[in-house]
Amino acid sequence: MRTPALLAIIGLALGSAACSSTTSSSTTTEPAVSTTSMATTTVPQSTTSTTVTKRTIACTTKTLTISTGMSTGAAGHISVPVVFTNSGSAPCTMNGFPGVAALDASGAQAAQADREPAPGPALLTVAPGSSASALVVGTNVPTGAATSCPTWTALLVTPPGDTAATKVAAQIPGCPGFSVRAVTAGTTGQ
Repeated sequence: MRTPALLAIIGLALGSAACSSTTSSSTTTEPAVSTTSMATTTVPQSTTSTTVTKRTIACTTKTLTISTGMSTGAAGHISVPVVFTNSGSAPCTMNGFPGVAALDASGAQAAQADREPAPGPALLTVAPGSSASALVVGTNVPTGAATSCPTWTALLVTPPGDTAATKVAAQIPGCPGFSVRAVTAGTTGQ
């Protein structure tokens, strides 16, 4: 008979231990929940406003000084680099081909430069004071019944992606084969 009484006492002891363990775990859970909600309440606005990333803008005639470099010639071709110098206070990007039109002595457009496929365009970031350039090529070899080539005295240049043009002085022959290469780093157009 002692065995059933002993088992009843052990069962009561285990039941009260389970109740006290449930009670203690519920009291420890409440502070953890309130601590978590307190940790995620607010983030200062100044932290989020200072994480704005600056974007580099495209180079335009407003931020560039456009000029021509020294011409070179070989095998009936005369090449003149058109130089784009960043005169702004921030870096800007260039990609592609400039628009280039040849002007005759009276200032009228005489020809539009064709784009040379190679080398192809590449995205350039031009730092303030630095330059990019594109090589303009003219030919001095008459074709057909022509016996000479006109000489163009200026170029009308539009930076890639821009619509505003700048007139620059240049002596370039006007036989067929007038072309422009994509913008590249440096001042030589190559």
